[in-house]
Amino acid sequence: MKSILLIGNNAAEKLTAQQLQNNYKVTEISSGDYTKEETYQNLPKDLTIMASFVGPMDVDLVMEAFFDAVRHQHIKLEKTIMVSTAGIDNEVDGELDYPGVTDVTEYLREQRYAIKIIDEEEIPYTIFRPVNVINSKAGTPKLINEGEKVPVGNVSHETIAKFVVAAITENKFKNQSIALIETK
Repeated sequence: MKSILLIGNNAAEKLTAQQLQNNYKVTEISSGDYTKEETYQNLPKDLTIMASFVGPMDVDLVMEAFFDAVRHQHIKLEKTIMVSTAGIDNEVDGELDYPGVTDVTEYLREQRYAIKIIDEEEIPYTIFRPVNVINSKAGTPKLINEGEKVPVGNVSHETIAKFVVAAITENKFKNQSIALIETK
């Protein structure tokens, strides 16, 4: 049974944990200072996959602290998944709302740097870049590949969880950065 770590405390993280708990050993870190290595001091020795749902701010510091802990504990990850945001590559056609963010430029910079940290670990990864995140489904889920324009729109926590679970259970989206949206 693979050991999965979910970091964060939002509806998408909770839905992901619920969907994985019967077939995986799921550990959740849903409180504490995610930017401190001590938060990750007791990681499962058999940890194979980490999925991050943290943010909005300081996600770069979170990734630095997490990977420092992984190295110090000699854990051999097989995959990293990060829920980031659309807009990190100026790919959004229009204006997105970034709740809780007062400095959008810095926020997007931190997101890009966190992804760079993940990439430099040289293990398989998946980055999901959702548009405006809402509580209820707004239509049919759609994936938009990196480099393609992303329209302003909405995506639900449910859809985000669905794709994170697919990345874990079906080993889909290896080394991809994908925008998530729901269309009518």
